[in-house]
Amino acid sequence: MAIKVIGSNVCPGTLRFLSILTENGVMPVFVNVTGSIDHLKEFVTFRDKSPLYDGVRGTGSIGFPLIQLEDGTYTRDVNKVLADLGINAKMEFNK
Repeated sequence: MAIKVIGSNVCPGTLRFLSILTENGVMPVFVNVTGSIDHLKEFVTFRDKSPLYDGVRGTGSIGFPLIQLEDGTYTRDVNKVLADLGINAKMEFNK
C-alpha cells in the first residue's frame, strides 16, 4: 500500500507514525506542511472543508497526521492504517 503522510516534522504524532512505518519497511511519501507555505495552504483548505476534521476544528488541535491512501482517499485513523499494513503497533493521542 503506497501512502502519503501529511503532517509536520515538529509534530510528535506525525514523527511517531512515520517512525513506525519505516521501522516496518513502509516508505511513505511525507508532506511536511510546516516546510512549505503552499503545502500549508493546501492542508488548511482541506482541513477547513473536510468532514474528517469536524471534531477537530475549534478544539485547538491541528489534526496531524493526515494519511492519503493508495486509492486517493484520506483518513486520520492511523491505527487502522497500521493494522491494514499488518503492523502490530498502536498509537494513542492526548486529547
